[in-house]
Amino acid sequence: MAATATSAATPPPVKRRWRRRLLLLCGGLVLAAIALWYLLPLCISAPGLPAAQDTRVWDRNGKLLGLIPGEDGYRHQSLTKLPYELARCLVAAEDGRFFRHGGVDLLSAARAAYNRMRGTSLSGASTLTMQLAKLCATPAERTYSVKLREALQARALEYRYSKEEILLAYINTADFGNQCRGAEAAALFYFGKHAEELATHEAALLAALVRAPSRLDPIRHPQAALTRRNCILEKLGESTAAPLGVKAHRLNAPTYICRTPGQLTIDADLQQDIAAIALQELRHLHRNNVSQAAVVVIDNRNGELLACIPAADPASPRGGKLNGAGLPRSAGSTLKPFVYLQAFGHGAWPGTVMADVPTLYRSEDGTRAPGNYNDKYLGPITIRQALGCSQNIPAMEALNHYGNENALLNLLRGLGLHLQGNKKEYGLGLAIGNAHVTLLQLAHAYSTLARGGSKLPLATTLPHPQATPTPMLDARHCYQIAHILSDQGARAATFGDAPHLRFPFPCAAKTGTSSNYRDNWCCGFTAEYTVGVWVGNFDNSPMQQISGIDGAGPIFRRVMLRLQDYNQSPLSFPARPSGLCDVKIDTRNGCIAGPHTPRQCTATELATEEQLAALPAPHTDARGRVILDARYADWYRSSAAQHLYALDATARSNRAPAILIPAHGSYVKPDPTLPHGGRYIELVSTLPTATSHWESNTLRIEKRNGKFYAILTPGQHTIRLISPPDTQLESTFTVSPN
Repeated sequence: MAATATSAATPPPVKRRWRRRLLLLCGGLVLAAIALWYLLPLCISAPGLPAAQDTRVWDRNGKLLGLIPGEDGYRHQSLTKLPYELARCLVAAEDGRFFRHGGVDLLSAARAAYNRMRGTSLSGASTLTMQLAKLCATPAERTYSVKLREALQARALEYRYSKEEILLAYINTADFGNQCRGAEAAALFYFGKHAEELATHEAALLAALVRAPSRLDPIRHPQAALTRRNCILEKLGESTAAPLGVKAHRLNAPTYICRTPGQLTIDADLQQDIAAIALQELRHLHRNNVSQAAVVVIDNRNGELLACIPAADPASPRGGKLNGAGLPRSAGSTLKPFVYLQAFGHGAWPGTVMADVPTLYRSEDGTRAPGNYNDKYLGPITIRQALGCSQNIPAMEALNHYGNENALLNLLRGLGLHLQGNKKEYGLGLAIGNAHVTLLQLAHAYSTLARGGSKLPLATTLPHPQATPTPMLDARHCYQIAHILSDQGARAATFGDAPHLRFPFPCAAKTGTSSNYRDNWCCGFTAEYTVGVWVGNFDNSPMQQISGIDGAGPIFRRVMLRLQDYNQSPLSFPARPSGLCDVKIDTRNGCIAGPHTPRQCTATELATEEQLAALPAPHTDARGRVILDARYADWYRSSAAQHLYALDATARSNRAPAILIPAHGSYVKPDPTLPHGGRYIELVSTLPTATSHWESNTLRIEKRNGKFYAILTPGQHTIRLISPPDTQLESTFTVSPN
């Protein structure tokens, strides 16, 4: 009986074998799972954590100006310390068991798989470590093999890095929307504070954004963002009463100055004040169809750029995102100081008398009769008054007689103006603004004037090499130009009192207005600073009758006054160099004033010894009146100053003898809408009409009212100009048969 009971309780051999096999299989599966969990990740190449990035840009005093966008278009800024509140919110929002799993949350994975089989949920089981692996990998289609790779890489990351390192790497890499990658950039953009300074409700909002940065954008979709944020706060047991408190802060660094991280020469506080000044003055100009302005400030002592306002109204749809300091615009009259600077090197000086009368000039593409912008002509004026009043005709004559276009182009390019083209393309129009310059280049050139002709490279970043100024110009001539530009009386005949160019300290200033009022300029300097202002429209539409005096001038004046406060001491004028002396002159002819020079014609001028030695002898009549040449004839007839001047209609001017109309090689087509069918053409030269004689073998020439005319017939003709004692000129041209 006992043997039978024992035999019945013992399992059959077959059952024992199957039980053993089952135990071995389970053990093998367990060992395989352990190997898969612990050993396989050791064979996987873990992605390296993203390198720390510092794309911050600081001002000269260490104030943050913004971030430089990376190649991907995102603004990055890595943290070195884990922000506690954000870490807490992020774990609650995305991975509640982050500190308890090994990179893959098996419970969440099992739950997600079970719910998918039931069709009740599409939620995933991606952990923060898996998301970091995804961020570090090349973007790929979401397949099961990709998910498996991310899981293995997550396990590998957990082997190599601590939880805190992984979480910090994720916070530095995640997309928080609005071109912000990383929590530091996001905190600065949405809240204007550092990530470590975020309150719990602010950190919860950033934690909400990583799931769907676009759909939960708190600026475009505030309600969706608020709902998701509150869900996270409820998980943490925190109050949901706080508002979003989001505001889009300007975060882009001034890439129009520098495209790499670092410290700029810009002073952020000064720049902010100047931006406010420019915007306030711009609003006064809106009624004149003015939409934008740009301002730059350069420290003349070291060449550093202290402020640069690319667009005074950055929110404007009319170019608010453009860089007005770097866009080439028509220079207007702002190049005239350099025209006269060149003239001083070729025999002229501030007392040289120029003819401000209507004048015809011949260029390679025809003849032109430019005028002064206000159609006002002052007759014989000194270079001081010509520059102060910004008259066009004297500037063109100075370029025509003292130097040439090629020399001026070389001078301007040497000063840093990147002018394209050649002499033929510009012609004498270079003197009155047909060249295009940028505000930054123009201000840089003016700063060389302020330093007495010594050029420094424009510095925009700190530290920068201490450059030695390069002498480029005669310091005496630069001072003469600066002195004229600071002379309120020199500009009075055209601009009157000009209150926008009056200062409690000596200041050189030059305004400019391009044709059709498309650009306003005001550039000037003291010994310490150079300021450049441009006003206009980026779409090139004309302003409504607003000149540089009233457009750019008010901004220039207020910026200069702000710089006096910034300098913490009164601004000064460039030091007068040695080699200049004061001399009393007769402004009618630029000669030394004599005992009989009328008081109103006497002025004190600055001259070098060479300029004094070359002064002309006075040319007056018996009554002491200065004798003018034939070029002044029309002006003289209507002048109220005939008691000061006498006219010699036979006297030649200093212009080179030339036939202006008809120009040699020209093709003339009569206009049938004009009187006599347009077959009468006035003959014009640079020589006095009173002593000139015209001849032609093929055309009839008539003289009427002191002027010569040719009666045109079809064909090729040669016309001769004879002027005693020894001048004879010819011009061959063709007349159209129709």
